[in-house]
Amino acid sequence: MRLFLLGLYLLPFVVWAETQCLVVKVSDGDSFSCRLNNRKVIQVRLAGIDAPENGQVYSTLARKKLNSLIYKKNVYLYGEGKDKYNRRLATVFVDSSNSLSGRLNINLTMIESGFAWHYTRYSNNQQYATAQTQAQKQKLGLWADKGKIIKPEEWRHQ
Repeated sequence: MRLFLLGLYLLPFVVWAETQCLVVKVSDGDSFSCRLNNRKVIQVRLAGIDAPENGQVYSTLARKKLNSLIYKKNVYLYGEGKDKYNRRLATVFVDSSNSLSGRLNINLTMIESGFAWHYTRYSNNQQYATAQTQAQKQKLGLWADKGKIIKPEEWRHQ
């Protein structure tokens, strides 16, 4: 009984182990589909970031950027649960010889390139916050636009 109660206590602290899959479709700047080793296709949402929605300014460029980084590549997912659309929330990595660790953090790269916001409603990742500030200062991606940039979260509620 005590072991069962301990398991219930620790349940919220369980983090999904690394999952590897092949990207088969990029839907937009923060979500894609990938095929697992068992051939099952899952939907994935990049955790901690928010990219322009389809139909929103910069949505096509954000999708193309993500596509260039992960399409038809094996990626590594470090899960953080599921969203309300049952997509796997994950920090996504791809092998890269340009990275000190040998893997490139795709979520961070999308923010660094200026094609996604740090989604502060769901993330307090300081590295993402710093990356967004730097992209804004350098006027990268959507930050180059002189017009009013609307966060996807606000755009969805218009």
